[in-house]
Amino acid sequence: MTKLPNAAQFEVVVQVPLQFDKYVDSAMLRLQSLYPTCRLATIDGAISIGSSGSLAEDQLRRAVLHTLYREKIYAETLSMRQALFRAVTGR
Repeated sequence: MTKLPNAAQFEVVVQVPLQFDKYVDSAMLRLQSLYPTCRLATIDGAISIGSSGSLAEDQLRRAVLHTLYREKIYAETLSMRQALFRAVTGR
């Protein structure tokens, strides 16, 4: 990640597409673990992420969207992975 020396504080607001709405909470939990110094909040169908300036705005926007996508894929494939696990292990 690109570190920005002596950068000012800023806030990035990322609009969440409707098909990703139900994954916002789990995505925010994952983002908090990845970026513990950032402030996260949900505001009217969007995720707001505030940074102390050590990360670039485009990196934060990309991280939010990527994390939402990963949470959607995880949720949609969970039953398939569980069935595969049961088939392989016999449980």
